[in-house]
Amino acid sequence: MGPFSANEWLHIAAGTAALCIGMAPLLSTKGERAHRRYGRMVVALGAVVLATALYGVIVGTAPTALIAVTLTAGYEYVGSLRALALRDRGPGWLDASVACAAIALATLLMLRGGPGTASWPPALAYGTLGFVIALALYDLSRHFWPALWLRRARMFDHGLKMTGFYFAMASAGAGNLLRDWQPWSQLLPNVFGILVIFVLALAHMRRMRMNTLA
Repeated sequence: MGPFSANEWLHIAAGTAALCIGMAPLLSTKGERAHRRYGRMVVALGAVVLATALYGVIVGTAPTALIAVTLTAGYEYVGSLRALALRDRGPGWLDASVACAAIALATLLMLRGGPGTASWPPALAYGTLGFVIALALYDLSRHFWPALWLRRARMFDHGLKMTGFYFAMASAGAGNLLRDWQPWSQLLPNVFGILVIFVLALAHMRRMRMNTLA
C-alpha cells in the first residue's frame, strides 16, 4: 500500500479529481447545464474528501491547524449546498444550529491549542478558526435580513462558499503533498483563492447594479 493508508489514497484521489473537475463549474457561466453537471460531480467528490478527512481526524493525530482546515472546508461545503436548497425561504433553525456548532467547535479548538508541525503551524490554525467564526457570525446575521438575502445574496453565498471550499482543498492538498515547499505551497492557493473570491464579489455587485438600473 506504500506510505499512505487506503483512506489516505481515497482522500487524495477524490481531492485530485475534485480539483480538476472543479475548474469547470468555477469558470463556466452560473446556471448553465455544464455548470450544474460538473458542479454535481464536485459535490459528490467533495463529500468523499470530507468524509475521509474526518475519518483521518478521528482515528489519527492530526495537528490542530489541519483540523481547522477540515472544519473550514466542511462548513463552506455545507453552507454552499444550503444556499442552493433555500430557494424560496430564508435561513432557518437548521442553518442557525450549524453556524452555532461551527462557532463552538472553532472556539473549542482555539482553547485546546495543541502541537503544530512545520506544515501546519499553530498560527495557521488560529487564522483559519477566526475565519470560520467570522463566516458563521455572518450566517447568523442573515436571520435578521432574510428577504434581502434571498433576493440579493443567496446565489452569491453559494458561489463564494463553494469557491472557498475549492481553494481550501487546494491549500490542504498542497500543504500535505508539497511539504518541502512550505509555507508557500499552502499559502499561495489561499492567496489565489482570496483574489478569485474578490473578483467574483466585484462581478456580482456589478451584475446587481446593472439589474437595478435595468
